[in-house]
This record gives sequence, structure tokens and C-alpha cells, in this order.
Amino acid sequence: MRILKGWTKDERKELEEAKDGGFYSSIDLINGIVGGDDDCTSLANKCMNGDSEEDNQLIRDIADYYTGKAKFPEQKYYVQLIKNNDFNYLNRNKLNTLLTLDGYRLAQNYQTEFTEQEIKDIDPRYMAFAAPVEADDE
Repeated sequence: MRILKGWTKDERKELEEAKDGGFYSSIDLINGIVGGDDDCTSLANKCMNGDSEEDNQLIRDIADYYTGKAKFPEQKYYVQLIKNNDFNYLNRNKLNTLLTLDGYRLAQNYQTEFTEQEIKDIDPRYMAFAAPVEADDE
């Protein structure tokens, strides 16, 4: 499955709401974007950049999202067990899956960013300590 990148939060929200709401196919949504539908302002702005290759990529992204061939990356979280303490982030050793507390810096053999499901698989109570990781491309 392809991961969609380079979408702002507003563009992503519009696409997700379009699929869940009033636009039942990718063609309907594309017609709405081109036709100036008020529910598609961020997507229309993305489309009206004057770059035909980017417009083609937008159409591919929309079609693949609607058909289940593409998705947005899952939100990642840091788990900080003691607030205001930079060495109390949950870390998982990638080699043996042991859990430790340390900083949240990226280390070669340690995972410091977790999806919601990964946190719940470790211990659902840790969700209370989860803080979203800000994405670089949004």
C-alpha cells in the first residue's frame, strides 16, 4: 500500500471527509474540486498551482485513496511517562523488544515513536502519556 505524503492537515481532512461524506467516488470529488465546490477549497488550492505533474499526482492520490491502494501515514506518538523529564520516554529495543526509559532521540536500534495500536499492544494505560509526534511534511 502506498503512503500519501506532502498533504497538509486541511487537505488530508478534506479528502477523508469527502470519502466519508458526500463524494461517493473519486470522479465525484475531482468534479467537485474543478467545479469549485465549497467543501473542497483546500484541495482546489492544491490543484490550482499551475503544475500539471502535481495535478496528475493529486488525481492519482485521490483515486488510490478511494480504491484503498493508498493511505495516509498513521499518527505517531512519544510516550513520556514523567512530564518535564527528558529521560522518561518509552523506548523499545528493535533487536529484542525490551522496553526501557530514555530520551526520545532517534537511535539506530531503538524505537521511540509508536502508533496508537503499538502503544495499546504494550499497555493500553500508556495512551494517557502519549503525545503526538509532529510530522515534518505537514
